[in-house]
Amino acid sequence: DVEDEETTGEVSKNLDLSTLSMLQVASKAIDISLAKELKNLLFGSTLCCFSEEWKIQSFTFNNIPQLKYGIVQKKGGPCGVLAAVQACVLQQLIFADSNRNKDTRCLQPSEVHRTKCLTMALADILWRAGGGEKAIVALPSGRQQFTPIGKYKADGILETLILHSATRYEDLIVFLQQNIHQFETGPCGCILLTVSVILSRSINLVRNDFDVLTNRLIGSHGYCTQELVNLLLTGKAVSNVFNNVIELDSGNGNITILKGITSRSDIGLLSLFEHYDVCQVGCYLKTPKYPIWLVCSESHFSVLFCLEKDLLADWKTERRFDLYYYDGLANQEEEIRLTVDTTQMCTEDKENDLTPPLEHCIRTRWQGAVIDWNGTEPVL
Repeated sequence: DVEDEETTGEVSKNLDLSTLSMLQVASKAIDISLAKELKNLLFGSTLCCFSEEWKIQSFTFNNIPQLKYGIVQKKGGPCGVLAAVQACVLQQLIFADSNRNKDTRCLQPSEVHRTKCLTMALADILWRAGGGEKAIVALPSGRQQFTPIGKYKADGILETLILHSATRYEDLIVFLQQNIHQFETGPCGCILLTVSVILSRSINLVRNDFDVLTNRLIGSHGYCTQELVNLLLTGKAVSNVFNNVIELDSGNGNITILKGITSRSDIGLLSLFEHYDVCQVGCYLKTPKYPIWLVCSESHFSVLFCLEKDLLADWKTERRFDLYYYDGLANQEEEIRLTVDTTQMCTEDKENDLTPPLEHCIRTRWQGAVIDWNGTEPVL
């Protein structure tokens, strides 16, 4: 009887939970002082709350066959978190198994495999934030852990959290495997990861990462700041995208320190702001360890990636190559594959508004490259 088989499967799953007692994971409830510190760090005020856009967002995958690797964004706002997680999922999906020759089949994973890649991606993000020594996973308990009083506005999520800390990477993986549905199907997986990554780094270290102590991780309109994106990608919530630290003489013998990226990142970043000479992205982000980039364009983040692991190591590969583009918010219905040709030169008109912003971003890395959209409608 098929139904019986299914129920025994369920039972054995529950028996696995007994390994929780073998896991070295310490759990404690959040308290009001920590919740206040989190709100100040996130919003700059204890009276602010997560927006609806954040509350309904988890890391739910796309069901379009060509885009099964993609995470779907429901509304604007938390795109920085989603794009960072998407990039780390792609790193697992394409490059975790280094023996296989890569073709587009790796972009059509089974549901089980893509969930596994999500688990590994979240583990890496949290472990990196914890300096390779610890990680904290915040999960909802379904009931308030403290009574909101004074200058504190309840949002129904932070008040319910239990914080689970792991000091071994293996324990973190198993714990996340057992709770991955909280992140994947939610409802508020995006918030849970954001809180978890802050606490894994620690509130004091995140605050010290900032150029200005009063900076925050979520800006106006619920957008992720660069600090939050950097925390997810590199484990440090620094404020800039250039390499290392810049010291500015601010007069009267005072020195202002601007903090950037301190080592080569696994995942990269390309920015439209660089095309407009507003910022400079350093090579630690522009030439990452894996050929996967977050694309920052008009305060929105999306992802660009290549299936060739050697793209950044072998100049011959960089002559002509394919980049895939994915935007979880765009209701994308088909694969977007761009062919980048660096052997030809395109004369770019900086004032031409008809050039797709994505092309501007790509050319901050491959100057003057000719870009072919292979028949798909360019994203403007």
